[in-house]
Amino acid sequence: MSYPSPEPTPPPYGQPYPQVPAPPQSGPPADPYAPYGSNPQYGTGQQYGTGPQYAAGQPFSAPPQQTPPGGYGVPYQQLPPAKSGTNGFAIASLVFGVMGGVLLGFIFGFVALSQIKKRNQSGKGMAVAGLVLSTIWSLVICGVIGLAIVAANDDSTTGTTSTTGGDDTSVYSLRIGDCLNDLNTEDEIEELPVVPCSEPHDGEVYAEFKLTETAYPGVDAIEKKADPRCADLLKSYAPKAVDDPAVDTYYLYPTAESWARGDRAVTCIATFDPARTGKLKG
Repeated sequence: MSYPSPEPTPPPYGQPYPQVPAPPQSGPPADPYAPYGSNPQYGTGQQYGTGPQYAAGQPFSAPPQQTPPGGYGVPYQQLPPAKSGTNGFAIASLVFGVMGGVLLGFIFGFVALSQIKKRNQSGKGMAVAGLVLSTIWSLVICGVIGLAIVAANDDSTTGTTSTTGGDDTSVYSLRIGDCLNDLNTEDEIEELPVVPCSEPHDGEVYAEFKLTETAYPGVDAIEKKADPRCADLLKSYAPKAVDDPAVDTYYLYPTAESWARGDRAVTCIATFDPARTGKLKG
């Protein structure tokens, strides 16, 4: 019969336990005199986990920029600053545009447009309206001046032909104020010489009226109507000539042939004996 061996007796008090041997190293032994904290050098065996080698100084690529999701972080839009009042030149431009002050309307309008933008003022519409009205007034004024020039030229050329005998003018083109020569009592007259009123002349056109009959009334009926009508019209044209014994009335009237062509005019002419110079009227 065997008994188990008794437990080994523990070492005496203070005796160290045996040291566990260190694992074998594949390289040379560590330097016992190496400074504290230095790592021992191991053999050049295969290294694990080594990543790819990069060239020195090679820049790393930056990660792609990600656009933040839309709809977040958008700041509120600021409201435009409030207007600092209405520009005074704009008001003045509108006022002068309405009144017809063309020059001031243009000046104040352009000054207002220049100041409104710089000063952040209102009144641009009034300035533009003033410029538009001034432009319209300018066109109207130019038109009136043009008509006045044309009328003045017409007045200056009426009866002012420089030829000695005057220019023969169709009786259908005679105008009030024309001075004439060579008046006669022929049955039909197609033309008469118009001469300057400053030269001696035999007559002056002073009125014209239209016959209202639907059919040709005949020479007697026309004369019966034309005599008193031309006499009355002479009173309104030159009242003093009515009592002048050297002034008589003469008129041109439609013939049957000219009536068929639409002629309805009776032309009243004051005749002078002897011939005179100057205008009958005034």
